[in-house]
This record gives sequence, C-alpha cells and structure tokens, in this order.
Amino acid sequence: MRHIPIAALLAIFAFLHLHQMGELSWTWDEAGDMGIVECLQRTGDPFACLDDISQTRLPFYIHALLGHHYWISFAFSAITLLAVYAYARREYGTWTATLFAALYVTSPALLASGRMVLTHSAIVFTCFTTLSLLALMRGAGLGSPAHGGDGLKPVLRLGALVACGVFTGLAGASHILAAFNLIFLVALYATRFRPSWRDLWFLPIAAATFFATTVVYVSPPVLRALIDACLAGGGKYSFWNYLGLGTTSAPWFFPFLLLLIKVGAWVVFAFHRQARWFLVALLVNFGLKGTVFGYETPHHQVQFYPLLYLFVAVGIVTWWKKRVAVVVAVLFAIQLFDVIRFFPNYLFYGAQYGERFIGEFYGPAVLHAQGRTEVWQVIEAIRVRHPEAKILVADNNMFDASGPPFVPFTKRDPRARYEFALVDRLYATHFHFPERDAYNALLARHYKAAYTTEFPTGVWVYRVMELR
Repeated sequence: MRHIPIAALLAIFAFLHLHQMGELSWTWDEAGDMGIVECLQRTGDPFACLDDISQTRLPFYIHALLGHHYWISFAFSAITLLAVYAYARREYGTWTATLFAALYVTSPALLASGRMVLTHSAIVFTCFTTLSLLALMRGAGLGSPAHGGDGLKPVLRLGALVACGVFTGLAGASHILAAFNLIFLVALYATRFRPSWRDLWFLPIAAATFFATTVVYVSPPVLRALIDACLAGGGKYSFWNYLGLGTTSAPWFFPFLLLLIKVGAWVVFAFHRQARWFLVALLVNFGLKGTVFGYETPHHQVQFYPLLYLFVAVGIVTWWKKRVAVVVAVLFAIQLFDVIRFFPNYLFYGAQYGERFIGEFYGPAVLHAQGRTEVWQVIEAIRVRHPEAKILVADNNMFDASGPPFVPFTKRDPRARYEFALVDRLYATHFHFPERDAYNALLARHYKAAYTTEFPTGVWVYRVMELR
C-alpha cells in the first residue's frame, strides 16, 4: 500500500510526458541544435560540428548516439525525479518524498524541460547538477537527526568526492552554466564538512570528466572560442526588450521574478534551517545573473528546481498544521489547473500573468519557429490560389520569409497593393526593431486577420492578414 502514491505519481508523470509527445514543432534554437546533432550523425566527427560552440557538447553527443530525442528528455527527467525521491525518502521519510514527487511531477517548469529537447530542455544539465549536489548532501546526512552526534562536521568521504566531481564535470559538459553550480557546492561543503586538502582532488576529477565527455574543448582554439562566446553573453541581441522597459539587459530583479513566476508561492516553504545553505547560494547566483550578467531564462535556472522542491516539501512537513494543509491544497489545485490548461506547451507558462510576460521567459526563441507548420500551410495555399500575389512582411519577422513572393516593409512600393501580410507576436510586440511600430500601424489601418494561430490562454502568435 505504501508504494501506491509514488506509483500513481509516476503514472501521471509518464502520461504528461508521453501523451502527444513531439506534437509541437521545435523552437528556432532547438532546430539549430538539431542541425548540430544531424552533423554528428552524418560525419561522426565532433570537430566537424562546431556550430554554436557556447553550447557544451555532451547533450548533442547523447542525442546523436541514441536518437529518440523526446525520450531522452523524458528519461533524464525521470532519473532526476527518482534520484531525489530516493534521497528524500532515506533522509526525511516517505511523506516528504511523496510530497516532493507530487511537486516535481506537476511543475510546469520541469514539464517544459521534460517535453522539449536540447537547448530549451536543459534536463540533462538539470539531472547531472542534481546528482552532483545529492552526492554531497548524502555524505552530509542533512536530514538525519543522528548524524554528526559528536558535534563535529563529517569529513567528505572519498566516494562522495569522486561522485560529486564526476557529476559536476558531466553537468559542465551539458551546459557551461555549470560554472554557477560551484556556488552551491561551495555553500554546501563549507557549512556541512570539515575542510581537507584531499578534497581539492574534486577539481581535476571534474575537469577531466568535462574534457573527456565534450572532446572538442581539448583543442585550445575551440576552448578559447567557448570562453569568448560566453564572455560575449547576450549583448549581441540588441533588439531585446525586457518587460517592455526598453533595456536589452535583464533588470537586477528579473531572475527572482522569473523564479516566482515559474515556482510560485511554493518558495515560501523553503525558508527553513535545512535549506539555508541552498537559499544563500541561490541568492548569490541570482544576484550575479541579475546585476552582473543581466541575463536569465528558465532553462538557465531550472537545474536548481528539483532540490528547491525537495526543500519545499521538507518545509511543508515541518510546519504541517490544518492551516498549512489548506494552503498546500489551494496551491496544488492552482498548479494542477495550470498543468491542464498549458498542456502540452509549457513554454507559455507565465502568459496568464498578462501581456507583458509573454515572450519573456525563454529569451528570443520562446515562440520563434514553434508551431509554424499550420501557418505555413495557409501561406502556401494562398500562393497556390494567388500565384502573382505579393505578401508584405516586416523586415525582421519570425517567419524567416524571403524570396520573390515576400516584400520587406521598408522596400515596398507605396503605390502597389499587397493583398496579404504576415505578422508574429514576438517581433510585433516584444522585440524593438526599427520598422516595428510603423509596420504595426500600417497593418492596423489597412488589414484584417484572415488566419490566426493561438497558443495557451488564447495568445495569438502568428497572423496572416488580408486587405480590408
């Protein structure tokens, strides 16, 4: 009987990931990533496939070797869920572990990772990040009242040191943002272990794992290209417009706002003694991203969500009373409602908070290229019915429309009639390109919507317009 709750949660987990798997087309970033995977499959040579070198290589190798891309995301998400569940059950008990599993299974942020691939998934990175921290946490016995009964901090066991080093190297091989993982590892190590010079072996173990599982960065020029690409940051996207504030850099509070949007009021339950080291590390991490780097997206912080949900579950059990139970029930009801209404496109989670938040939470590719299949079918049908028609487009447009039938807005002939026009939400409302406002004004005066693609909460994403 005690296994029934986790069995039911695993069944829900499988359904939410596998039902309509792959229904949504890839985003622009995912399509680019799959180009690298296809290059690896075609050539078998990692050094021949160096596009977007800032994306470290291990996830590409896994996808190239195994294929079944959505199954890979599902598998790594399942490994993460089961690893934290097993740890929580051992350290905190079945009730806490079950609560954690319920939070994980119904988290829109983690569902987004489990239902996507590569760049926007980050679930491979999340898995190895979680395992690296669990290796230290298990050695520290964070949940065991009997642990450290002599009042002394434990010495890090060699097995935990090696496991943490290997998993940290794998995390780095999955995403360069694993550099921020060191903040959490240092916070955990400093508060839970007696320091030892022997523990510095962690560094060569992690480095060796990184180079062995990425391969290409053993070449100094390629490693330098990685470093240069990371230092360039998001500054190359001069058209970004965070929260409509007219800034291409995320405001200092943006990482915190994103966390509240994605995790919600659950974070309140994580403010307890056992999570202190984790919360301090999270504060430092978000502070650096917001004030120094000015950039953040969900797939750049989701690696910490599994452990955050664990500490939320610990807090709920610690403070359990009737009033707490009511609050938890309400929060779960809201989360389940959002799981249902955003299925299967959890990229749009946050859209329910208003127009300003649409397009904010996965950078420029939150919408780009996703769900374009149907709208392109409409465009092609127009071209068949009206082979001579010229279709007006913004100079910068999500459709990547070019060629003789498509006329850029700034190159149009003012005396000509353009029976049709294309417009997309991201470029029309979020990004601030020079021609955007004038193009929008022209459409408002002379065109009406002939076809509209909508995503969750009734958000329009693509429109084919025709003259009134």
